[in-house]
Amino acid sequence: MRNVISISTSADVSEEYAEQVERLIAVQPAQRETTQVNQWGQTDYHVRLHTYEAPGSGETMWAVDYSDPAIRELEETGSREEADARYEELVRDSAENLGIDDDGFQERFAVTDVDGVPGPLPELPDVDAEQVDDLLDEEGAPVLYLALDDDGDPVLRIGQADETDSTVTVLTRLQVLDELNLSDGDGRVTAEYAAREVHDFAMQTSYIAHAQTASVRRAAELLFTVPAA
Repeated sequence: MRNVISISTSADVSEEYAEQVERLIAVQPAQRETTQVNQWGQTDYHVRLHTYEAPGSGETMWAVDYSDPAIRELEETGSREEADARYEELVRDSAENLGIDDDGFQERFAVTDVDGVPGPLPELPDVDAEQVDDLLDEEGAPVLYLALDDDGDPVLRIGQADETDSTVTVLTRLQVLDELNLSDGDGRVTAEYAAREVHDFAMQTSYIAHAQTASVRRAAELLFTVPAA
């Protein structure tokens, strides 16, 4: 592959050619793309694969465009296979440098089509106050856990603790009782009983539900493991 744009080494083409290529890829969607966003939701890293007719010759070319906050590299080749290999090499190299985010979770790419690297999680369900009430009313030792439905989408379900993998458990009935400063004592606590005993019960259960966002994310990290390359 030859360098079209580089801030770390000399280009192998003329400045005019490089400018023409940059204009070409700026107005077309990428054939392949991997991106990462920063804490403000802005894309500050990307690897993109483009194809175009080379300025002057009209030859079909493939370019791999790499950009991060410190580096910009654009390489081109007449071989799709070589471009794909270079694209995946750059993505895998970058994946090795992914760290831990501010919430303590593995950083992931916002978009990627490369196997074996941390891709985006799907949209995750929120715990709601009704599910907290359901935990109080369920018999046995119920827990709220994250599962996959028939379409492979994440959903929250209630099951028994001894039948549920603790790694995907989001919230337990015992945790709810503890948060509400209640215990079964002489009789089993129900949502109706708790509503009479706890001041601002609805607000309290809403708070308990909202506080489980990180628990849902932790469970999702285990459900959606990084696929093998």
